[in-house]
Amino acid sequence: MTFSTTDFGYFIVLEPGDELLSSLIRFAREQELDSAMVTAIGSVSEVELGTGSSRDRDQQRRLLTEPLQTCSLTGTVTLVDGEPFPHLHGSFARSDHSVVGGHVYQAVCETKLEISLQAMSATAAFTTSQSIRNGTST
Repeated sequence: MTFSTTDFGYFIVLEPGDELLSSLIRFAREQELDSAMVTAIGSVSEVELGTGSSRDRDQQRRLLTEPLQTCSLTGTVTLVDGEPFPHLHGSFARSDHSVVGGHVYQAVCETKLEISLQAMSATAAFTTSQSIRNGTST
């Protein structure tokens, strides 16, 4: 993982084999980043997606292990119980141009993931019970 500081926050590039969520958590800890908006493009070799009601915690998870283009990946990094918590949703294209998407539980970079982190001046902090009530816990 490499990064540069920008006027809006950070630009991060993940390399092959880097796992997206753990990389964001590690980066947020190292940079003491409490709250940010996330957007990204690139490619993944593996992604675990979830769909369904997070309020009932009955997400239907699916692990895809195939080369996929990241069409859109958006979300936030906030603090949950004092720790960085990425909450991401994504759309991913297959080689036949069909698209899959949902809540992103994990994603492994295939060739490159380019991530824009827009730091927010206000800290968004939750407890686990608050994030479950708001439907944001995974």
